[in-house]
Amino acid sequence: MRWSLPKTRNLSLNISFLKSVEKRLKESRIPSAASEAEQLVRHFSGMSRLDFFTGQKTVTPRTRKFIQAALKTRLEGQPLSYILEEAEFFGLKFFVNQHTLIPRPETEILVEEGLKILDEIPRRSLKRPPRDDRDASEPIINVLDIGAGSGCIAISLTIHKTDCRMTALDVSSKALKMARKNIEFHGLGQKVKLIKSSLFGAFGQDKKSSFDLILSNPPYVPEEDFRTLSREVLSEPRLALDGGPQGLLIIEAILGQAPYFLKSDGWLLMEIGDGQAETLAKKILKEKRFLNFRFVKDLNGIERVLVAQKDSV
Repeated sequence: MRWSLPKTRNLSLNISFLKSVEKRLKESRIPSAASEAEQLVRHFSGMSRLDFFTGQKTVTPRTRKFIQAALKTRLEGQPLSYILEEAEFFGLKFFVNQHTLIPRPETEILVEEGLKILDEIPRRSLKRPPRDDRDASEPIINVLDIGAGSGCIAISLTIHKTDCRMTALDVSSKALKMARKNIEFHGLGQKVKLIKSSLFGAFGQDKKSSFDLILSNPPYVPEEDFRTLSREVLSEPRLALDGGPQGLLIIEAILGQAPYFLKSDGWLLMEIGDGQAETLAKKILKEKRFLNFRFVKDLNGIERVLVAQKDSV
């Protein structure tokens, strides 16, 4: 196959510009400079990898200016996901902005464990919807996501478990707006209910013992650790990160209130921080409100997700 001279020249220009972006990222010691450079260039040029690396199209002078401006923002410490206004989670695309936490690979463990639990819930114990419901033949699993953020947890679970009745809470109106955008993008407008609430506050007495599963990726960064965080992390909403003293303020609040809202034998899953498992284990054993519990480690060997089942009594 012979290439025309324009295609050859386009490819040369594309590669040269890509390498210049990569070089500046490397000079600023940004990890995965090559990957980030390609994401920046292809995102703002709107090119597929095929078009870019075969010279079918080239980066226009006007687009180069947009990319250079985005690169400058990245070098100033803005997370790449905020610049691109999107992130990948559980193999799905999510829109994000500075009002939402950027989805992380560790949180995928929370979703994976949630799906395992949902597969284990006995169908005979589930209530069926009214007879006039279109899905009346299907059992209903009631799931609550506390701290919806971009909606990545609630949406990922709902897509993979279609018999879920999902409710997602967040205290931030701006985060809920982004979650709504993602819900509509994934076609789940009738599947996921969003509520503005600080933890369980919006429920009062209404949701007593009503959920089969409660999940949360709560703020768990110890407030005393904020001075050590990178510029990228500090760009994210502090409300979604700051867990108070030792990072346990919100975690312990959820742990204390969740049994009231869980069905008998219901499950609580929470993402937690490094070194928090021992304290939480002691608290659970002391209060005896959960039948059993365990911790799931991430790829770094950190106990990252608490899985606890409510006592049936």
